[in-house]
Amino acid sequence: MKRILILCLAVAGVAYLAACSANKTSGTNNEADLYKTWRLVEVNGETIDTTGIPKPLEFTFEKADSQFSGSAGCNRIFGKFSLTAPDNISFPGLAATRMACPDMSIENKFLEASNKVNKWSVRQGMLVLSQGETALLRFKAK
Repeated sequence: MKRILILCLAVAGVAYLAACSANKTSGTNNEADLYKTWRLVEVNGETIDTTGIPKPLEFTFEKADSQFSGSAGCNRIFGKFSLTAPDNISFPGLAATRMACPDMSIENKFLEASNKVNKWSVRQGMLVLSQGETALLRFKAK
C-alpha cells in the first residue's frame, strides 16, 4: 500500500512539473513575429488618442533589406533597422517626410521615442519597443 502511495505521488509530481514547464516561454524573441504591420497604441506609457490624426501611426517591418516603413500620423516614415542580438534593435536610418499638420504632438513623441529604442519584444500579440527596460512604444498587430 505504501509503495502505491509513493508511486502515485511520484506520478503526480512529474505531471505537475511537466505542466509548469509547458507554460513557460523561452524568453527569446522570434524574429519572424516582427515582420508584419504594427499599429501604435501607446507612447511613453500613455495610451494615444488618434482623434484628428490623418493616418494611423504604424510600422511595417520587411525582412528583405531590413527595411521599415509606415506613418507617424501626418508624415510617412521609412528607413533601415538593425537587429544585432535576439532582443536588440536600432533604426540608424530613420527618415520622415516633412508635411505640416495642425497637431503634431503625438507624431513628435512617436518619432522622438523611435530614435531612443534599443530593445524589442513581441508578447501576446503586442510589439514593445524599449530603451533598456523602459517601454517607449507599444504596438498591436494590424
